[in-house]
Amino acid sequence: MAAETPCSVLYNDIRSFGGLKHLEIARMLINGNSYLGSTLLEKCSSNRSYLTRYIVHRKPDQCAPAIYSDFTVTTLNLSAAICSKLGGGESAYRAIAEHYRGPAANEMMSALASYKLDSRLYANALNRIDNFDGNAVREKSTLYLMLFVATGALADPVQGVATVERFCDSKTGGHFGTTETTVGRGFMGSLDQPHAVAPNLGLLRTHADNCVDMQIHPLTRDPRGTVIGSLPKTSPSITDVGADASREHLRIWLEGEHWYA
Repeated sequence: MAAETPCSVLYNDIRSFGGLKHLEIARMLINGNSYLGSTLLEKCSSNRSYLTRYIVHRKPDQCAPAIYSDFTVTTLNLSAAICSKLGGGESAYRAIAEHYRGPAANEMMSALASYKLDSRLYANALNRIDNFDGNAVREKSTLYLMLFVATGALADPVQGVATVERFCDSKTGGHFGTTETTVGRGFMGSLDQPHAVAPNLGLLRTHADNCVDMQIHPLTRDPRGTVIGSLPKTSPSITDVGADASREHLRIWLEGEHWYA
């Protein structure tokens, strides 16, 4: 049996937990104002097998971001609908927060990993929401659900994180990221320059308790380099980091014959 896609995890979870039908979810997610979106909605409404095959079980390489509405608005609507199904009130939002921080998040990360997408990035984003400036249960339930919805629909944890980050910065007044720092060229120029041709490198990660993780992470020779951090926005990147690592903690790149960090 084929592994569930991030998109099917999204639809099936909201149906089972939130009590919404697949067609109801599709109507909320897909932008009916666009020609493609309205055409899809018509097909979904008239052909159940089309809805199941091409929308609910859409594979990562079939995702089309243009068909979707603004995920921040969609999430607020979904949250209200699910809350109503759960009886409303603070207890409903608490149930949403617990579900999309717990079992639903685990299902999504499993689906991401099965398609070799970065499930660790999703986990890092969950940890950031845990420590988010806003303390209200309703706020956190919205952020957990938004991460789940955007990541599932787009099969892209990078875009899922970016959606939550934009919402935090513009709507809630909280701060989702960390303060970024840069190192100037003057510092780089002051280093002793080795003359050996730069080798292919890997990264060996050591834990704080002095135990060594033997997994080797290759570093790209692309001029953009490899970013190591909890919520990097570029690829390739290494997100297998500890809780105290900042969003884009370190960049390692090759310039000429020399490696820089």
